[in-house]
Amino acid sequence: MKKVALIDDEPMLLDLYSKALSKEFEVVTAGDGEKGLVLIEAEKPDIALIDVRMPKMDGISLIAELKAKGLLNIPVIILTNFVRDEKIAQAIELGAKEYIVKEKVTPAEIVNRVKLILDLK
Repeated sequence: MKKVALIDDEPMLLDLYSKALSKEFEVVTAGDGEKGLVLIEAEKPDIALIDVRMPKMDGISLIAELKAKGLLNIPVIILTNFVRDEKIAQAIELGAKEYIVKEKVTPAEIVNRVKLILDLK
């Protein structure tokens, strides 16, 4: 079973997305970027969904740190609440595969995007 790392500081969304993803994947979660870095290093997921704006370490810093440590060999999907977020371009430049505007997708659509990226569809 493929493993998904889900890093987001919004407990409600973390729970909602985790429940949807866990129907088809093993899901590991963290509530901020610092914990997300430790989680990705330890768990070696197949894909990571990372919120852009989080306390302690934001998503951009997390992606940069993963890249610096040679751990950006997995696809990363950026999660954001903003359609026009300057951080999206930064994330893509650092190596994120794509981004999702959270308010515009359902949990089922997130599952489908993960499946597409992991070539499971």
